[in-house]
Amino acid sequence: MKSIQKQIGLVVIILLAGFDLANAQNLGAAYAWTKYPNKIQELDQLIQQSNQYALEPSDYNRHYLKSFLEAGLYLKNATDSATADSIIHKTALHFFGELAYGNHPPQLQYEGVNFKMDKASVDAKVKQYASTKSLSALVVFYNTQSPELISILKKLYQLQDSLPQSKNKVIILKRAANEYRWLREISKNQKIILVNIPSTQLHVYDGTKNPINMKVIVGKTKTPTNTLSSTLAQVIINPYWTVPKSIATKEMLPILKKDRSYIDRTHLQVLNENYRVVSPNNINWQNYDVDNFPFTIRQSTGCDNSLGVLKLDFDSPFGIYLHDTPEKALFENSSRFYSHGCMRMERPIEMGKWVLQNNRAALDTIDLSKCYKNPTPINIPVSQKIHVIVWYSLLDFDNNGRLHFFKDIYHKFSY
Repeated sequence: MKSIQKQIGLVVIILLAGFDLANAQNLGAAYAWTKYPNKIQELDQLIQQSNQYALEPSDYNRHYLKSFLEAGLYLKNATDSATADSIIHKTALHFFGELAYGNHPPQLQYEGVNFKMDKASVDAKVKQYASTKSLSALVVFYNTQSPELISILKKLYQLQDSLPQSKNKVIILKRAANEYRWLREISKNQKIILVNIPSTQLHVYDGTKNPINMKVIVGKTKTPTNTLSSTLAQVIINPYWTVPKSIATKEMLPILKKDRSYIDRTHLQVLNENYRVVSPNNINWQNYDVDNFPFTIRQSTGCDNSLGVLKLDFDSPFGIYLHDTPEKALFENSSRFYSHGCMRMERPIEMGKWVLQNNRAALDTIDLSKCYKNPTPINIPVSQKIHVIVWYSLLDFDNNGRLHFFKDIYHKFSY
């Protein structure tokens, strides 16, 4: 009777673990955990303390590990052992996978890039460290993959058991740790331009290198910058600024109804439905409103253009991009929320040269120090794959690698 009860207990635990018994026919890839109970014990202990790693112990099937270790589950035959090995291995992969690339990616309003995680690498690492080293060493390996993650986990350890006032910071740190794990995984073999909205900072990741950090200006609270992932398509020298329809109708049209000279003073052009330039003096602006506006307004090229002399173009449903600006003085302000959603770069020429590494001669031949009137736009394709990520994190790092917390300017962060 006792033997039957143990077997029934095993079946119940397998079902609780969510394991499909049909998989028992193909379990050769799993590590033989049942032969080494000390490894199961080590895995269980690491999961117990996973709060220190910005993870949640309750996420990792501890009820099965605990039952196996405490009850000494009866394994009747090789199939039972293989089934148990598979469940434990699945738990290990879940735990170490989230140490490798986080327990959730950043929440983005537009995901134009499908970033894939290298799950096969995690499987190989778990087997390697379980067989020849220690699982604790694998935790250390994954927790030291980037200087940002090291700093975050150090700060988390300091605050986790401190006063209740630190509760919100702990939540920010935990989320940031997992987002930086995700970032580290996708940037290992790719070039990434990261913009963090609350800190108004831009960071370039080129594999393990961080060659560029600069200030940016982002959207006002009334016209916030959207979060996204996308891929750079081209660098545009002397770009037109095509005014978003919301700005044209809600902000410019009321001015045009009172002051016809506004178009000329701000170097704007009016295009009709056929995208041809028409004279604003021949338009009776009083006849148009937000719902009836068959025009496109764009700003002429040149150094007085709102986009400056350079724009990094990428696919976005929000019509936002990275660009230069003639208003350089705003970068001296500590709070840099001034735009309608686009992101203005502090050092756009440096950024353009990095983006066009394989074709930077095309940029070097243009004298961008001079102020030309209505120069022809020049489109230079980006030959290498560079992804843009705009995210919203209340944590960021300065040029010396020091960790800082930032205000929830858009009131988006949920605790």
